[in-house]
Amino acid sequence: LGRAGYLYQEGMIYSPDGHCRAFDASARGTIAGDGAAIVVLKRLENAISAGDHIYAVVKGSAINNDGVRKVAFTAPSIEGQAEAIITAQEMAETPPETIAYIETHGTGTELGDPVEIEALKLAFNTQRRNYCAIGTLKSNMGHLDNAAGAAGFMKTVLALYHRLIPPSLHYTTRN
Repeated sequence: LGRAGYLYQEGMIYSPDGHCRAFDASARGTIAGDGAAIVVLKRLENAISAGDHIYAVVKGSAINNDGVRKVAFTAPSIEGQAEAIITAQEMAETPPETIAYIETHGTGTELGDPVEIEALKLAFNTQRRNYCAIGTLKSNMGHLDNAAGAAGFMKTVLALYHRLIPPSLHYTTRN
């Protein structure tokens, strides 16, 4: 594969210095990465009966399209993200206070990260504080484009399995 650089444009997705500082006060963008990911999902009862090694169990999921509520096609929407999170929590029958880790999109952009945090605040809607860690694969590997979601999922499964949350690089001060 050939490597290509980019021209930095203030306020756009790419970082001015080649570092992704997700949720950091000095966050200015993400970097591109290369990756592919394959996740094999199986019904729990089938995996158990087959004697498969089970790394994690997916209790619920949700997707949506917040369409016209966004300022642009690739821009995030607070309400749309919050609705998807709430739907996933309800489907999984998992109260927000029992969730100890969120693998975020975390691009390190001035627009995306604050929107994501606001959506999480709305979705969690609790007075409880400092109980749920957040992280993102992007500060470690860059934005893997189409593989980003699957790679973040794999990171979370392995964090659960090993009972260890990998650090997010380049984070010093919250934004």
